[in-house]
Amino acid sequence: MRHILQGFTMFIDGEDFGYDTEEIEIPIPTPVTQDYRGGGMDLGVTTPIAAIQALEITVKMAGHSPDIMKKLARGPGQTSRVIFRGSVLAESNSGTEAHVCVVEGSANGGSRDRWQRGEKSGLEFIINGILYFRYEADNEVIHELQAWPPKRIVNGLDQIASINRDLGY
Repeated sequence: MRHILQGFTMFIDGEDFGYDTEEIEIPIPTPVTQDYRGGGMDLGVTTPIAAIQALEITVKMAGHSPDIMKKLARGPGQTSRVIFRGSVLAESNSGTEAHVCVVEGSANGGSRDRWQRGEKSGLEFIINGILYFRYEADNEVIHELQAWPPKRIVNGLDQIASINRDLGY
């Protein structure tokens, strides 16, 4: 059955910016892969390795909030905790489920819409330099990633636990 987003909000460092947030593009973690074709292999194989591609989140705002602009382009090591909360309708039982994404990263880059009298304009920015990412659906952790110490939990299973153990973490 389908799960249909009914509404969402965004908190940055505990402050609710949902009233101005129009669009959010949350990534799905993607393993880094490498191509392999051993001697005699006709069919090449793309193999995931023990790494995840860098994550970025795009946010589109309807407005020019100074409070948002103050969080953009801060210096190295200055991150924000961003929480996205959505309410998703589960068609199977007509109930709603909370979908929550927690991110620790830096709000950087982006663009402003063109200013035009009588027209709505806003900001678009990217959250990158992501050090921590967790996505939950109905209180179940789907993905939890952390840069250091390394962590990659997918559907309750730590995908790199044995590597971390071997390295003494």
